[in-house]
Amino acid sequence: MNDDDRTTVAHRPRARRFLGTVLPALLVGGALVGGFAFVRTTVDGADRSAPTTVWAESRGKPAKDPAGPIGRGRADTELTRKLLPVPRGYQLGPDIEEYGNDTELSAGQAIEMMKAAGADYPAAVRREVHEEIDEMGIKGLALRSYRLKHGYFVADMSVVALKDAETARRWYTVKSQQPGARKGPVIEGREHSACFVQPGSEVDDVEAVNCVAYEGEIAVTVLAQSMKPVNKSTLAELVKGQLDHLASPGRSV
Repeated sequence: MNDDDRTTVAHRPRARRFLGTVLPALLVGGALVGGFAFVRTTVDGADRSAPTTVWAESRGKPAKDPAGPIGRGRADTELTRKLLPVPRGYQLGPDIEEYGNDTELSAGQAIEMMKAAGADYPAAVRREVHEEIDEMGIKGLALRSYRLKHGYFVADMSVVALKDAETARRWYTVKSQQPGARKGPVIEGREHSACFVQPGSEVDDVEAVNCVAYEGEIAVTVLAQSMKPVNKSTLAELVKGQLDHLASPGRSV
């Protein structure tokens, strides 16, 4: 075994941890920072004596969608149709980094985004991460953000089309095992879903909860942010709505 091989073996567990810990954030375009900035700004400027006051105007403007009802989100491609249409009581939320609040990335764009997140890792780790990302067989990624019209709650949703259901299942198996993490809400009737409070996510009064799930070959991630604590029933209803939509695309919400 040469020195390069030893380095690769030595870093292999670290690469696995990279995908196990960082990948959910990658799948929502690094939304954690942007979401906190939005929630923090609106909370600071809000009347705390009136918790149902409408939020300040979102940083993200509603996407134009000639293929569907205005304000419910894009529905002009196979993948954007898999995203939950904006439910009653919600509207399109703030931008998810530079990707906007309702968009689709091609396979190449999604893979480039994920690989770029590991740019600062040692070469051996980057190779391992890139190999695992390539093995996922990513076909595309769609992103949409949601916010309640009343209250302090935003959620960034992503659906990622993988090469097959077995790959999605393996992805979920890794994602749903977060020893020591504080568990979030349980999604009723949805066995292949799990939610966790993001460790270290607290910024003053703000909290984040990350949920992962899959349906067939589609991997789902949801990152919700709100004033502490995140409303478990609100988040659970949103995630269940997304999974129900994947199972029955024509279902109204």
